[in-house]
Amino acid sequence: MTAIETVEYALNLARQRLSEMPAFEIFASAVAQLEYLLSVLQGNPDRTRLKNIIVGHYGAREFAESDPEFAQALMSAQNIATKISKGLKV
Repeated sequence: MTAIETVEYALNLARQRLSEMPAFEIFASAVAQLEYLLSVLQGNPDRTRLKNIIVGHYGAREFAESDPEFAQALMSAQNIATKISKGLKV
């Protein structure tokens, strides 16, 4: 799976969960962060907020036991954000 496909997958999962529980702020935050990360992967030159992405923390703390598929998707997206913020290719 490419970096874009990985982030799109995580974003789709986050949007699905947000639609099921719109009042749960972690889902809204995850969607916003993943949308930004996807925009960077698609060419957005603004990379200033990459270090503020914390979706991997959500995955590890909130969903590791209750929703492991979502947790893994978030942690994979976090890994991509971290690499990009360090100037590495993904």
